[in-house]
Amino acid sequence: MAAGFKGELSRFQPGVSMAISRLDAWYSDRSGSVESTAAYIIRGLCRRCCLPETILRSMQACIALSAAGDDLDYSLDKCDELVELVGSAESGMMHLFSQQQLQEFLIFEREYLICTMEFEEDRLPCDG
Repeated sequence: MAAGFKGELSRFQPGVSMAISRLDAWYSDRSGSVESTAAYIIRGLCRRCCLPETILRSMQACIALSAAGDDLDYSLDKCDELVELVGSAESGMMHLFSQQQLQEFLIFEREYLICTMEFEEDRLPCDG
């Protein structure tokens, strides 16, 4: 289900998206009668869909800010925190990412490392 909401199902066409207008989940008894809401399903789906996208957009914003030279130390520190969060086994974040999202995250991590190296290079005293 999460792959469908993310637009990552194999049969999806580029440019086609799904618009969710309402999402309900209910418990039912053996006879099929609705008993109560199953909010944990909605929370789990939102967690699986929203958290990875929020992290990716935050990485993207940090990299854009650092590339623009805006508060470089702060931007790179925040990228560092996001990389640690996703890479930490304790957070359990990595399993929320789809393969496509992990690839995007790795690209952002690469850009972040390049920005870090350029920043460190600029801090070195000139020999000349």
